[in-house]
Amino acid sequence: MKEISGKCFFFGFVLCSLFFQSALMASDFEEYCPSFGPLVTKESRRVVAFSESGMISAIDVQDRYKGAYHLQFITMEPSSLFLPVLLHADMVFYVHTGKGTVTWVGDDGTDDSLDVEKGDIYKLEQGTVFYIHSHPDPTRERLRIHAIFDTQEAFVGAYSNLSDLVCGFDDKVLQMGFRVSEEAIQTIKGVEKPPSIVPFAAKNESDEVSTNWEERLLKAIIGSQKPLGMIYNNKKKKKTRAFNLLTTKHDVENCNGWSIAVTRKDFRALRGCDIGVFMVNLTKGSMMGPHWNPRGTEIAIAIHGQGMVQVVCPSVMAGDDDEPIKCENARFKVKEGDVFIVPRFHPMAQISFNNDSFVFVGFSTNVKRNHPQFLAGKWSVLRSIRKEILAMSFNVGNETVEELVGSQDDVEVDPNL
Repeated sequence: MKEISGKCFFFGFVLCSLFFQSALMASDFEEYCPSFGPLVTKESRRVVAFSESGMISAIDVQDRYKGAYHLQFITMEPSSLFLPVLLHADMVFYVHTGKGTVTWVGDDGTDDSLDVEKGDIYKLEQGTVFYIHSHPDPTRERLRIHAIFDTQEAFVGAYSNLSDLVCGFDDKVLQMGFRVSEEAIQTIKGVEKPPSIVPFAAKNESDEVSTNWEERLLKAIIGSQKPLGMIYNNKKKKKTRAFNLLTTKHDVENCNGWSIAVTRKDFRALRGCDIGVFMVNLTKGSMMGPHWNPRGTEIAIAIHGQGMVQVVCPSVMAGDDDEPIKCENARFKVKEGDVFIVPRFHPMAQISFNNDSFVFVGFSTNVKRNHPQFLAGKWSVLRSIRKEILAMSFNVGNETVEELVGSQDDVEVDPNL
């Protein structure tokens, strides 16, 4: 395996690694794909909503340190509407394909909207009411959004539908609160609940605005002075902007691939939450060298190709009642749509097979005060330890240690990037 010089780069939180050349085929690991907790296949997703206009699937993951996160995969047909929901947890999302408009109302009653396209990332805060409109598309490309919710403090799920919140009240309470007739309340409660994603054709500002019950509820609950159709066609200049991973300069790039990561320091919208976003593109037969993250967990989604991920268990950890949590070294094949989770302190390496590139996008947690920890390269932690101590640690001679550490002199890794 030939070493290729690399650079230190941010990976949600700070992360350093190297790119290597590799010559691996997918078939090389077909017979060694053990069942391992950090891997959640695409087939394991559960469907939480489905209609002719779209589908929502989800998984829940943990990071071995009692961190809990909920991931949703939202797929919307062109000209459809994800109906308004109230967020119970911070939501960070990545737009995988398609175009659309995300509109939200904050807890101060002000509304804003954001046009999104492939590669965009953004964050919505808990307590926000939001909805999504997918744009018409002549090629029928769907709007596909990957979202993560920090559900550690959300005991009632990631979000709730506005109609559920309203219809849970007694008729008399609704009559007094909305100042409408009993017949109107009975009409609202008597209709069949719509699916989460419905067909939607945006109205022009000159069109007569519909006063259907969803718009009336939205206005009554959150104080918006604009009905849905008007918000979607707002012509004012938008100050809100997403961060696009595909059009921004890469943090590191060479013939073996590229990577980029975004934290609160890079993107103002991520401030106030402990989640960053990263993307890695490994070319055919390349590897991201062994590294670990001391303060955060990586939750990655494979969006193109296939690869192999190896995770090393750092030690036996104690769980509830001081019982040990099962932790084993593992390597597993990852295909498009799969999710893999690597907890902090777990050394890892990702490898693309030599028949295609391997691209994954993901979310990193606890992105504050993280420092690079890597095993290889000029700035390897091994180089900071006395050679005789290393020799004793590996139970080998000083000559072997000198060869191990000295061979890294030619591999430049800048820890300040």
